[in-house]
Amino acid sequence: MVDPGDVIRIVTDAVRLVRHGEIVVFGSAALAFWLRNAPASRDVDLVCEPRECADPIQALMGELSWYHKRHGAYVEVCEPETFTPPSGWRERAREIQVEERVDVRLIVPHPHDLLLSKLDRWESKDREHAVRVLGEFPMTVAELEERTARMPHRTGVVTEPDRIARFEAALEDLRRMLVSP
Repeated sequence: MVDPGDVIRIVTDAVRLVRHGEIVVFGSAALAFWLRNAPASRDVDLVCEPRECADPIQALMGELSWYHKRHGAYVEVCEPETFTPPSGWRERAREIQVEERVDVRLIVPHPHDLLLSKLDRWESKDREHAVRVLGEFPMTVAELEERTARMPHRTGVVTEPDRIARFEAALEDLRRMLVSP
């Protein structure tokens, strides 16, 4: 498990392996950049652009790598379509500058966008994370509706019926969390 206190160091280590481009931190580990009481995570999920920037990170910091063995934490470099936030998410994201790598943009999406991107899967830990996120970053039903209208599941980007059905069921669960104490 990745302790939230280690996430920034791990991500900074990943940035140091890249000479240029963009790294987006998403998933549970990204909450360490936003929440006072961030959850532990299984790994640190990243998307790298251009894609070749991912190769050194995956090779040196991936699961079962020397980095994983030494630090007890690893990085999972994912395909861009793995992270499915609402359009406009970049406007709410944080950009973090790593001094030694000024040519690398490090982007961390807002907790609401991270939460909505998890609706496709919506495991019990995702629901627990939603409680933490909403505790520190409350969201109204109107804000939820505005953002979900711009989700790939609603705009035709995600077209698989089973993914859309999972998304809609999880969205209903999240909506109930907003209206009940």
